[in-house]
Amino acid sequence: MKQSLISELEGFIGFVKTLDALSDEIWDAPLSKGKWSIHDMITHIMRWDEYFNNFTFPMLTETELSELREHPDYLAFNEQSIRYGKGRTKNEIIEEAIRNRQLMVSNLSKLEDSKFSVVYPGDRGFTIESYLTEFFVSHDKHHMEQIQAYLMKK
Repeated sequence: MKQSLISELEGFIGFVKTLDALSDEIWDAPLSKGKWSIHDMITHIMRWDEYFNNFTFPMLTETELSELREHPDYLAFNEQSIRYGKGRTKNEIIEEAIRNRQLMVSNLSKLEDSKFSVVYPGDRGFTIESYLTEFFVSHDKHHMEQIQAYLMKK
C-alpha cells in the first residue's frame, strides 16, 4: 500500500521532467481559451505539494491525530498559486516542482507503514492513503491527462 502510493506520487516527477523539452510557447499557452497553461498547472500542483510538506505532513508525525481535510479556501489558494508562478521561468517551476515532490516522497517514505491505514478524525474519516489518493494522486492524473491530451494536438 505505502510503496505503491509513493510510486504513484513519484510518477509525477518523471512526468514533469519530460516537460523540460517543451518550447516556452507551448509551456505558456492556455490549453484552451480561458484555461490554464501547462506552466499554471505545474505551478498549481507544486504549491499543493509545498502546502502538504509545510502544513499537513507535520501533523502526521504528531502523537495526537489531527483531522485530515481539504484546504479551507482551496479556490483562493489555487489563484494565489497561479500568481506565484507568474514571472518564474519554466526551469524554475520544473526544478521547484521536482524538489517539492521529492521532499513529499522522502517524508512519506519515513512514516511507518501502519500509519497509512490509521483513520483520522473528521467527517470524511481519511487515512493517509485515502487522503493522498484523492487530493494528490487523482489530482496529478487529472492534470497530466489534460496536458497529454493538449500535447497530442500539437
